[in-house]
Amino acid sequence: MFFSKKIYNITIKDKNITLQAKSGTNLYKLLLDEKLINPTLCNGAGQCGKCRIKFTGNYIPKPVYKETLSLAKINIDAGFRLACQQNIKKDMEIDISEISSSAKFFMSEQNKKKDTSANEENIADNTENTQVKEDAPEIDDTVSISDFAENSTPKSTFDIRKEEGPTDGILLIQQRSGIRYYCYSAAIDNIVSEGVHPYNEPLRDIIDNDMLPDFLYTELKIRDIERVMVLIEGNDSYGAEPKMDMFRYMSFEIGTQQYEMIMPRGSKSYDITHFFRILNADNDNQLIFSLDMLNRCHYATPKLFTDMQFPFLRNNNLVAVKPRGLNPITAFNDNIEPISRENKEKDIDGITLSALLQAVKLLLKHGVINNKFQLKSRKELSKANVPLSLSVKVTGGESPDGFYLYRDRFAEIIITQEELNELFQIRSYIRSVIDYTRDCIGVVDGLIFYTTHTHDELINLMFELDFIPKEFSNKVIYRPGEATIQAIKFFKEKDVPTYLKLHFNNVKRIDLLDDADFQKAALANFLEI
Repeated sequence: MFFSKKIYNITIKDKNITLQAKSGTNLYKLLLDEKLINPTLCNGAGQCGKCRIKFTGNYIPKPVYKETLSLAKINIDAGFRLACQQNIKKDMEIDISEISSSAKFFMSEQNKKKDTSANEENIADNTENTQVKEDAPEIDDTVSISDFAENSTPKSTFDIRKEEGPTDGILLIQQRSGIRYYCYSAAIDNIVSEGVHPYNEPLRDIIDNDMLPDFLYTELKIRDIERVMVLIEGNDSYGAEPKMDMFRYMSFEIGTQQYEMIMPRGSKSYDITHFFRILNADNDNQLIFSLDMLNRCHYATPKLFTDMQFPFLRNNNLVAVKPRGLNPITAFNDNIEPISRENKEKDIDGITLSALLQAVKLLLKHGVINNKFQLKSRKELSKANVPLSLSVKVTGGESPDGFYLYRDRFAEIIITQEELNELFQIRSYIRSVIDYTRDCIGVVDGLIFYTTHTHDELINLMFELDFIPKEFSNKVIYRPGEATIQAIKFFKEKDVPTYLKLHFNNVKRIDLLDDADFQKAALANFLEI
């Protein structure tokens, strides 16, 4: 005996049509195949919440887990579900007016001229016999950034047809490998997909040639978004408005889409990187350090943003104190001998930052350097009964100029007194900023440290070497990685100026070199100014 799947009727009340489908057919795919809707942002992955439909008959299926994340309880109780999460198991009656009315296409200016009337007719009618000129291309639904928001559960359901508030959008970032993009969904307040398109033309040329809509539609195959944000490196040539003395901004519209451009202020691209990093200060009273750009740190509260500048550091980049090398030492034993490297099969040719700080901790422990990171001479070390195996590694005479961390016939790795001086100055500076902020500006509830690259055990070693006071042992956040993704947070408000007004309405700038209170803190921490 042969069995075939049962056929069910799907009545679409707002279109006054009835479709037939086999048991188990996905409702979202059925609506796509019948040309009743366009692909949504996540293309049926259950993450963007844009395929919302309403069950209007007697049969209302129980909500699945992804629907509870994307839909508010009041909407679930009213019969709303996600089409992509519903497989047909019974006859059903539904209303698809929300998903069909939000369907949009991005097109080039040339395509608009010849296709506008046809597309308007398609969107207005949405009947079974409607013919769309192009097959809707598939959309990249890969989600590789699941921890963008601390709590990805949406606070409320958002109607994309409102004029105010957040909207679905895409963030475009120029990278060497191409153009990276992040798709933001207002329904779940999170990133729903991302990727890199190896496009030949830079973003600036795409903008100058008025090809942004065409790039989105043809290359990325992204649709159903209302807002496009673009990050561009290099000098501003568009007459953009300066914001917070850190970046430039301009906006314009193409059709119904809102376009926003964010550019560095002048040639100082690090200013905009600083700003993206401070977007992570979600909690109250955060003191923010960029370990690869220490000359500028920030204190952020709900009412005040303080930008502190200190150009005096000999080396304002902690993560570049010692070159990494292609096959660096990653750890030492108690006798300051390398015990691990990145590749055991290759010769050592460098050292990681974490291993370097571990070596400094061991030099302190054995008395090879004093509490100001000054190397002692071999004569002093012999009087202090420091093992000969360590004292012979000191280079120089009465004023030592370095210590051999490793040497063989292929490589010599030395930590110089100059590098030790830089480390001690950075330590004194960080402690001075913490003391100054806490005593003169406001309460410090937590510290955030940034680097571009991950450095294992870095924060633990900074505690052990007194870079950070022990009282902050449970109040430190370490965030390595690219900062530009934080620009996605702008989508939480209707535009960038609104976001700035709500989050950074009071801005204060301090030149620490000219501040008497900071000089007192610097003196107490042995920071030479």
